[in-house]
Amino acid sequence: MDVSVPASRRTLLQVAAAGVAGGALAAVPLPASAHSGGDRRHRRSAARCALPGTLAVTAPNLYPEGVTWDPTRKAFLVGSSTQGTISVVRADGSVTPLVAPFAQVSVLGLTVDARRGRVVAAYTDYFGRMLGIVDPSLPPVSGVGVFDLTTGAVRHLADASGGADLPRANDVAVDERHGDIYLTDTGADTVTRVSRDGKVLGVFSDPRFETADTGPNGIVHHPAGFLLMAKYDGGRLFRIDHPRSSRPVVREVRLDRHPTSLDGIALRPDGSLVAAANDLSLSGGRQGRDHVVVLRSTDHWRSARTVQDRTWSVEDPTTVAVTPYGDYVLSGGLREVLTGVPSATPGQFHLRRR
Repeated sequence: MDVSVPASRRTLLQVAAAGVAGGALAAVPLPASAHSGGDRRHRRSAARCALPGTLAVTAPNLYPEGVTWDPTRKAFLVGSSTQGTISVVRADGSVTPLVAPFAQVSVLGLTVDARRGRVVAAYTDYFGRMLGIVDPSLPPVSGVGVFDLTTGAVRHLADASGGADLPRANDVAVDERHGDIYLTDTGADTVTRVSRDGKVLGVFSDPRFETADTGPNGIVHHPAGFLLMAKYDGGRLFRIDHPRSSRPVVREVRLDRHPTSLDGIALRPDGSLVAAANDLSLSGGRQGRDHVVVLRSTDHWRSARTVQDRTWSVEDPTTVAVTPYGDYVLSGGLREVLTGVPSATPGQFHLRRR
């Protein structure tokens, strides 16, 4: 990713930071007209499932990269790449704060651990550092945040920078049985294991994770005890066995075809995997396409085939939240943060049902 810093990018983050300093995020109701109803059949279906097909959410300067479903609220939680917050997004499109800014960081991937009453998130100051907002003489900040699901209070902040020059904590997964947390780092090309009480237990990598582009990205914990991890560059998928041991075993999942990239991923109740693909971080002038793919395996994720590959009409999808009402794909306007070029719908982000 190009780390040169146009003034427009610096201004964007400075405005966002000023907004945080000026007060809490206000609840912004979504006008009824902004709910994309589509045809009559689509509207009836949306009414039955309690969520509209698309939420076009007005929230200037939020720019979420990560989203998860909160079953306790029956609502979405989103991070902010500019404000270092976590917010609740309800079915009516309203946005209310849950986690206040706890550092000058971006909150990226996140997940709800309802069993333990917590929300777990990846945080990093990489964007602020890239855009010249963070003092480069300070050590980088990157790690896992654990917050109370009800109040948003900080429970643990686990530093996972590990001495890397430009660490980029990206996504998190939770082992539901043991409570361990797994964090991907797209800059250091690593996966970090963090205990349920916020202690770093180990870091592991593999030569196949390494890239000069964007590396380990989306991650999920499979009920069978292994991890599935997406590598952004090249659209690769890995199965990681024995992740709680000192020597996890890494195998690349054989795919029938590779997406443009693999960004955020989510495991569906039927055992399939849904993934977002974009060209936000493709370097060297390479271009891809925005699409959402569904992968299915019949051999415990030693291999997988593509059962759906759908071009996505809302630009730059980054990840997916699986809900009881369908899979919702997030397009958070991240390109505007990275390039300074306004999105097609400034001040809005979109959650659209697949």
